[in-house]
Amino acid sequence: MAGLDATTSVVAAAVVAVVTAAVAIVAARTRRHRREGVRAPATWTTTKGTVLSSTVQVGRRAGDALETPLVLYAYQVGNRVFQGSTVRIARGEASASRLAARYPAGTSVVVAYDPADPSNSTLER
Repeated sequence: MAGLDATTSVVAAAVVAVVTAAVAIVAARTRRHRREGVRAPATWTTTKGTVLSSTVQVGRRAGDALETPLVLYAYQVGNRVFQGSTVRIARGEASASRLAARYPAGTSVVVAYDPADPSNSTLER
């Protein structure tokens, strides 16, 4: 029985590591899109997706607390599955907690993506 507990712990730790890495990668891409002013043109294609998780990320900038919604979602284009975290490419006034609350885990969503680069996506245009 002790071997089963150790195996379970190792698997759980691996899952946590993979999810943490995915969150970091997606959050970095979202920050890059915001810096570069990426826009979701009306010509972007849409597909169905599913929200994987929805939280508020708290950080600091110049000593002030900064809250950012972190909504992870998955969608499929052709035979490839993608993950995204961009809810709104253009900055808005909605609070991070209200925005994250609109997308609870398990919710079906419409994802807009760039047909030239399907890894670029957003939930709101």
